[in-house]
Amino acid sequence: MTNTIGAMTALLDACLIDGFNLKPIDTLTFADGVATARINAGHLYQVDQVVVIAGANQSEYNGEVRVLTTTANNFTFAVSGMPVTPATGTISAKVAPLNFDKPFSATNKRVYRSKSILSNRAYLRVDDALDPAWTGTYAKKAKVLMAEGMSDVDTVVGAQAPFDPARPLQNTAGSGSGGNAYDGWYKWYYARRTDGNADNVPPEEFNRDWVLVGDDRGFYLFNEVGASYRSRSGYCFTDFESFRQGDAYNTLLMATDAYTPASTYPGGYYPDANNYCNRSLNHTGKVLMRDHLQVGGNARAGFLGLNTNNAEQISGYRTGVPWPNGPDYGLILHPTYLRQESGGHLRGKMPGIFWVHNEQPLVDLAVVSNVTGYAGRKFLMVNSAVDYFGNVARFAFDITGPWR
Repeated sequence: MTNTIGAMTALLDACLIDGFNLKPIDTLTFADGVATARINAGHLYQVDQVVVIAGANQSEYNGEVRVLTTTANNFTFAVSGMPVTPATGTISAKVAPLNFDKPFSATNKRVYRSKSILSNRAYLRVDDALDPAWTGTYAKKAKVLMAEGMSDVDTVVGAQAPFDPARPLQNTAGSGSGGNAYDGWYKWYYARRTDGNADNVPPEEFNRDWVLVGDDRGFYLFNEVGASYRSRSGYCFTDFESFRQGDAYNTLLMATDAYTPASTYPGGYYPDANNYCNRSLNHTGKVLMRDHLQVGGNARAGFLGLNTNNAEQISGYRTGVPWPNGPDYGLILHPTYLRQESGGHLRGKMPGIFWVHNEQPLVDLAVVSNVTGYAGRKFLMVNSAVDYFGNVARFAFDITGPWR
């Protein structure tokens, strides 16, 4: 991602709707249940990534497949049946999208929702356009909200979050000007000069990395924002496994919670650019449309794991449990629960994301298997924050699935 308005909606279109990294396959052969695709120009696909094969005259090759192995020019995937080899046709590969719907769109604005009949199909509105109150050289961010219904790219029908009836436009319309400009409340930042700077300080120019993990009912996004410490902000929009039967509002939106003027540092203390996503019992930037009673206004929520030191926890950081864990030389993972702020009720369990109870284990994007208690599953370790001293917080994501 770059310091360019529209970078967030371009990324989400690629990951949710269109797929990306489209490559022509030069040869596609089959032996012993495995297909080998050769792309002479190189491909950059990764082991365990899901890609879409299309255009082969032999239907056994086509569809969504998981990458088994890679070299610079080849990748392999499993195939059922005994197709003709080599395959014929005009064959291509691309990283598979999550297969979301995009019912409404405008310039740098999008509305997304799951297509799954198992989902409550909440709407996600992403406004990545330049608001008239904002200045193009300021920090780049998309204003985000989720809604029960929408009739066009700007009109919400029914419940929404975040929402304050006393200030109904604070998350959707900018106000003021210059250093006193306000633009958005829940925001997905993607370019900001971090290390304590205000939003009116121009961001650095560099390509920011990102990691997106999801399924057809939601996703988690971790993206670099500024050059300081190369930390990633943690965001999500996903259904979760509710403990209430028939929960019509079991969707969580996670964002940077900051209704602040451009001349003021928008907050967050671990890391400078983040939104407290990796802290247990912290309700900042995590919101539901309604509480478990299904009435009233928004409900804030927080993540909760296995408490190991009787205090607020940070996933993968200052946990009190060494890496590796001595008795089994193991990685200690635990499901991530969702706890409502009001009343302290456990609302449900988050899909796919696991709390890390060892102190800074492994490295970013490491894939680990044979974790105690999770036979047959692989986990992707994702850095979510880096502090001043290089200490890292991280989550683990189940990349075997299914999540639900």
